[in-house]
Amino acid sequence: MRLFNKYGVRSLLIGVLTAVSLNQSIALDAVPAAAPPITTVLWTAQKDGPKLQLIIPGQKDPVTTLVSDSTIFGGICLDCNLPMEFKTSQSGKSCAVCGCAATNAACLVGKSVKTNSWQAMLTMLPAGTGLLPTFNEVGKPESGLKKLMVSLRSILLPVSGIENQTPEQLAAIVKPVGGANAKLLDGGKLLTFTLKTDWTLERAAKLNKAIETANGKIVVPDVPKAAP
Repeated sequence: MRLFNKYGVRSLLIGVLTAVSLNQSIALDAVPAAAPPITTVLWTAQKDGPKLQLIIPGQKDPVTTLVSDSTIFGGICLDCNLPMEFKTSQSGKSCAVCGCAATNAACLVGKSVKTNSWQAMLTMLPAGTGLLPTFNEVGKPESGLKKLMVSLRSILLPVSGIENQTPEQLAAIVKPVGGANAKLLDGGKLLTFTLKTDWTLERAAKLNKAIETANGKIVVPDVPKAAP
């Protein structure tokens, strides 16, 4: 005896496929979405050691993390404009992306790095350069740094004296350097904005003057760039 005609079989198959599809959707919905990377900024880097201090929005004080030989640094090679990544231990090696004679450290910051150390590389970036950290344990800087991506298009600066600036005034401050989407975080202690072209030392100096004109200032560490 035939249990299903051709239409019954088709209906059964459609039902099975629908159930599988729904189960997959439920399973995907049950998996929490990965948190978007948080833009941080360098506070201090230990001259010859593994400690690195970062300012993270929402954190009262700079956080300390550790860099290891397996930590990965990444960004855009400023010689060939291609994405690049390299381990800490490869900072002084020739850039493998474009095959030029410059080191990985030099290609990431766009200029020669005397010692080719990761510490010197980071401190040569223009103040406010956005950094996207991935820690060994999510949300725990003390677990060590797994990866650090450099973004010359996302700027984050510790500031003071401009907490009462209106959105229009903030826009006017960053406009001369090509900035957009300016806003203050943490009660006016951090200024963030985006760029369509790369952040440079010249632009950083120009922004500093604009902030001073608005009776504010960029906050810098009270100690040399060496984490305790």
